[in-house]
Amino acid sequence: MPTVQLPYVNIALDAFALVVVLLVFVSCIYEYSEKKSGSVYFPVLLISVIVALICDIVGWLGEGNPSLSVMTVVANTLASCACQIVVFSYMAYLIAALYANCRAAIYIRMIFRVMCVLSLCMCIGNAFFGYAYAVNAEGHWVRVGNVWTSFAYLLFPILSFLAIILLTFFAKKSAKLNRAAFVVYALFPMAGVILDYIFHGISLTYIGFTVSILVIYMSIYLTRRKQLESQKNALMLSQINPHFVYNTLSTIASMCDTSPKQAKQLTIDFARFLRENISTLTSEELIPFDREMDHVACYLKIEKARFRERLNLIYSIQCKDFSIPPLTVQPLVENAVKHGITKKASGGTIKISTYEEDSNYVVEIIDDGIGFDSENSEMHVGIENVRSRLAAMCKGDVTVKSTVGVGTRVSIIIPKKKGKRQ
Repeated sequence: MPTVQLPYVNIALDAFALVVVLLVFVSCIYEYSEKKSGSVYFPVLLISVIVALICDIVGWLGEGNPSLSVMTVVANTLASCACQIVVFSYMAYLIAALYANCRAAIYIRMIFRVMCVLSLCMCIGNAFFGYAYAVNAEGHWVRVGNVWTSFAYLLFPILSFLAIILLTFFAKKSAKLNRAAFVVYALFPMAGVILDYIFHGISLTYIGFTVSILVIYMSIYLTRRKQLESQKNALMLSQINPHFVYNTLSTIASMCDTSPKQAKQLTIDFARFLRENISTLTSEELIPFDREMDHVACYLKIEKARFRERLNLIYSIQCKDFSIPPLTVQPLVENAVKHGITKKASGGTIKISTYEEDSNYVVEIIDDGIGFDSENSEMHVGIENVRSRLAAMCKGDVTVKSTVGVGTRVSIIIPKKKGKRQ
């Protein structure tokens, strides 16, 4: 096999790839810290690539210098081990993404875990016995074993990449974009591994990993953006509910003869409610809590006119000098009315309270309705929409505690920002 010695070119390529992967890693850590969720395999994959690139750079810095032979062996051994972990991390990430509920995935992951351990043992053993690669008298990292011994280094990566391609073809329930991204991820590093083996002395494997990471990251970004758009559309539809509009107009119509002043005020409240809905649906900025509560008050006046003594309200506002994403409290109050209080024959009470902690502002919506129904998908969607918008706009969160037959407590947590008004 031909040997190519381009240490400075390889160092430049690895350094560029390292900067790219570090940027992706920082972005992912920031997003994971905001959302407090996500698969652990992708960050592990990124860390492994970062370690492999750093070790490969160190290995090339010692290339051709016999006095640095120990450093070269250690760096190349660590880079090879990191490469095996990269391959296994990606395989685990693929299985978690495409086969989360598949029992066979457990056995597939176990098989590749054993293969990864064996491959790591081979890499570590080579550092001591030099049966495949070693540093020669001139200080170059070269092949010293026969073709089959050095080819054994490729066995685990090649089998893994082929398995990734095969598994993506059977993942029919996954989106085509995701499956295409996984195939591309496997193809680029696999091509790099083969070229590195054929032309020993060049670093294309890690460039292949870097390109693939960018493809996967873009796939994750586009998928997340599509989910946010879907949630936004769901929120828009929920806030312009035709049944609510019809019921409100019917209530106003029934009051026109008996309570015209009340009908007039309710019409004004309904107009303010609709105007606030329309003006804030596309807003990407936080609004003062007072403004959100005005919107909630308009909504509750309408519902109070409909349900009368069946709906009781308690306000305990201990703090209000903070900002909040628009349409955060109102959808949760609406959930309490629709899925808690009005489904109870005797009705009930909704309590809205706020209080201040050392690092957070907390808004609570408490009802003594029928309790949370775990199979109520409509309620789940409403809470998840609010949770996503809180995380994206102010790093906030929503917690839910419910007991069937007793009621529900929903807490909105708004982190304080040091040095300025939240």
